[in-house]
Amino acid sequence: MADTTATASMTLEEARDEVKKCDEEIQSIKAALRGIGNANSSEPNSLEIEFTKVEGLSETAKPTLKLQLSSPIEEFDVTLGGEKATFVGVETSMAMLAVDAKDADIPLGAATNPLEIAPLCALDDPKNPKDEYVTEVVVDIVAAAKESETSEGEADVEPIVCSVTLKVTYKPSPKDQREELYDLLNKTSQSKATALAELRKRSIERAKAGASSVADGANSTAITRSKPSVKPGFLNKGGKKAKEEDDKGFVPTVKKWYQRVTGPDSIVMKTAFWAVVTKDFWIFFGAVGFMHFRGSVLSLPPPV
Repeated sequence: MADTTATASMTLEEARDEVKKCDEEIQSIKAALRGIGNANSSEPNSLEIEFTKVEGLSETAKPTLKLQLSSPIEEFDVTLGGEKATFVGVETSMAMLAVDAKDADIPLGAATNPLEIAPLCALDDPKNPKDEYVTEVVVDIVAAAKESETSEGEADVEPIVCSVTLKVTYKPSPKDQREELYDLLNKTSQSKATALAELRKRSIERAKAGASSVADGANSTAITRSKPSVKPGFLNKGGKKAKEEDDKGFVPTVKKWYQRVTGPDSIVMKTAFWAVVTKDFWIFFGAVGFMHFRGSVLSLPPPV
């Protein structure tokens, strides 16, 4: 997943691709978690440590190491090429390993600092973990500290007595895999949230840029229309006078007469139209008036 610095410089398309990639990763992590749910989650992890090599001692030396683990609190003595020290149910995220060395019964010293177990128990791919992870670690054994103040106020530190090599074999449990997957899920979700924020930011910037372009185009059009290069009426110059001269000719006179007398909008045509439309009313009122005033004409003669 992209870090914060890389995400801050993303384009809109890159942020969209990052969100899609995070979604796919989240789905694959959830699928792996569902798969672990069917496994035997009660099985503990184990850490096997073997003393494989020593440098700085004579060939006749018989080095022995005391391994002390902090979580769980256990200790084992191992010899060069001998049996392995096996720790079960190790809290890998917080456990520390102290190493003390001796030659037969003679103390040689101890490791300067305890070893952190977490880096030795990291899963390369939590979605598809291996059955075991093997790591070789070189530990410097320093004699018991005998510090003395020098004239300049600096402490003298005892030199390295020897170096020992430990072969560490880590066998993860379903619980370890689940914890690694949850940690990976949290990191991926954070990356997705960052990519989403960047996607929103870039989308808003693009929308504002588009709106600005439209506004600039509208302003340019408005300016062009407000300052025409040709004045209105340029082509109609002298047109009014020519029209008055044309109205005095024969053809315009005939046209005016036609429009006023027999044209579609003339008084004659409008009268004829209304006569046709209202003829039934005229016939009705004429019959009623005739019957009222001259109805006796239609009466039958009296019988003889």
